[in-house]
Amino acid sequence: MTYIHTSKLYFGLLFLILSFQQCCVQCKIINLEYVECFWHPNIPTMNYTFSSALFSNCALNYCPEYIMEHSYTVGCRIPLKNPDQRFTPFSTNVSTERNHTFAKTFNSIKRKVQLNPPYNLSVVWNKQDGTLSLQWNSSSPLPKNCEVYMVRNQKDTRQSSNVTGTSYSLSQVSQNKPYVFQVRSTVADVCSASDLWSDWSVPVESGTGRWQWLYVVLSVLLLFLLGLMLCYCERKKIILLPVVPDPSKNLQDLFHKHDGNVESWVHISRELKEAFEPDYTEPSCDVCEVTPSCDAGLTPVASPASQTDNCDEPSTEKEPADEPSTEEERAGQQSS
Repeated sequence: MTYIHTSKLYFGLLFLILSFQQCCVQCKIINLEYVECFWHPNIPTMNYTFSSALFSNCALNYCPEYIMEHSYTVGCRIPLKNPDQRFTPFSTNVSTERNHTFAKTFNSIKRKVQLNPPYNLSVVWNKQDGTLSLQWNSSSPLPKNCEVYMVRNQKDTRQSSNVTGTSYSLSQVSQNKPYVFQVRSTVADVCSASDLWSDWSVPVESGTGRWQWLYVVLSVLLLFLLGLMLCYCERKKIILLPVVPDPSKNLQDLFHKHDGNVESWVHISRELKEAFEPDYTEPSCDVCEVTPSCDAGLTPVASPASQTDNCDEPSTEKEPADEPSTEEERAGQQSS
């Protein structure tokens, strides 16, 4: 008896339904030059094969140029040899690697024309009448009367106008008021109108916006000149940016060349050295010391001041002769 897991059965049925689901193919004509088709695969990790025919009775042709995304085919570009081919039926066929095919036929793709955005926008302001004129160019192969344009001001998105030519004018415009214009185009009703507009063109500025760019350029130029001045001042070593000296070299000369002699190291001149030497002499003074005898009583010791005075002036008093201290000496002196 064979058992089938319910989860595996549901997964297989779901994969089968998704595989046979019709693939959504969307096509549009780019600037009447080529047809661009995209499909939305159910399995994003699978390459698809695309084939198409611009006439109902023609054989399908394989895609000449695939559009890749993450190394997988997601679209195709088919050259458009004649702009009138947009009015004919367009058949497509998408097949998977498992030989599953999805076909879709468009009655016509005339309403799926997307033109390239206008280019080379320029703004001219007339001082005499205060009129602002906007001009541009178009790369569409259609006649001029088959193309219609929409002009908008980014500063005021509500201000938009549809024009049939490649120019647009505003009267009584202040030159100081900023304007940022953009233009897009589509096919006019007289030539089978399209449901698609082109992308907006590159914006062009007028008014104070142009002066703002000038201020930016002047600011960058001023910064560049300041940088050059700083480099010039650094090379000239001006006083405003002094360089801190390195004392290590001078100190090495003091100890290695001059043996620690500061006078020789600083190069003191002879005149300056003599200016610090004394130019006077002091007289020398002899110091006298008085020693009292043992028999005499305590006698006052002369003060240093008095001793100094006695040393300065020689004494005129005669010292008394030594008296005999014993009777024998006295008798000897009397007999003599």
